[in-house]
Amino acid sequence: MGFFITDGHVNKKVHSVYLAQKDEDLLRKVASLMDANPTIAKGTGIRTTPMLIINSKIIKQDLERLGITPNKSYSVAFPNVPEAFLPAFVRGVIDGDGWVQDRGYVMNVTTASELFANGLFAVFQNWNLRSETTSELTKSGKTIYRIWVKGKRALPKLADIIYDGAGELFNDNKRIRMMQHAVKSEQTILQLE
Repeated sequence: MGFFITDGHVNKKVHSVYLAQKDEDLLRKVASLMDANPTIAKGTGIRTTPMLIINSKIIKQDLERLGITPNKSYSVAFPNVPEAFLPAFVRGVIDGDGWVQDRGYVMNVTTASELFANGLFAVFQNWNLRSETTSELTKSGKTIYRIWVKGKRALPKLADIIYDGAGELFNDNKRIRMMQHAVKSEQTILQLE
C-alpha cells in the first residue's frame, strides 16, 4: 500500500490502477506478490518511466476505500496501518518516493500531502529516529514536504525495522545504501575480536 500511495495511480474512467517506477525489477516483484502476470508498459514519449498495469475493479475499489484515489498527491492522509504492517508500509513509501544518499547518512521521502508528511514524521519519531520535516515551494507555487532521517546510526536502525522479514520485496540499492554503516560497524567489531 505504501508503494501504491507514492507511485500508484488510480484511473478515473476504467477499472485499472498503475504503478510507475524506474525499477522494473520492483514492478515484477509486486506483480509476483499479487500472483499476476505482469503487464509492464515501457516508457514512451514524455512518460519515460515503466508502468505496471493492473486491470481489476476489486483492487481499484479496495485502494479507493483506503484513500488512494485519483489526484491523491495533495490530499492523501497517512492511513491507519496496523502496527504489524507498518514497517512494510514504510518500506513501500521509501521504495516509491524515498531517496537515500549514496554515502548512507541521509534519507528523505518527498510528498505533496501535508497530512501524509505529518503521519510519516510521527512514525519516525515513534521509532526514535533522528528525523525532521522541511517544506519548500515548487516553481509552480505548490508546497512539497520532505521527511528526513539523518545519521549513520539512524539509517541502519531504520533499515533494521523496515527490512526485517522483507524477503526480496524491496529496492536493492536503497537497502544497500541504508545498511552500509551497519556493515562497516559489524566488520570493525569482527576485526577487533
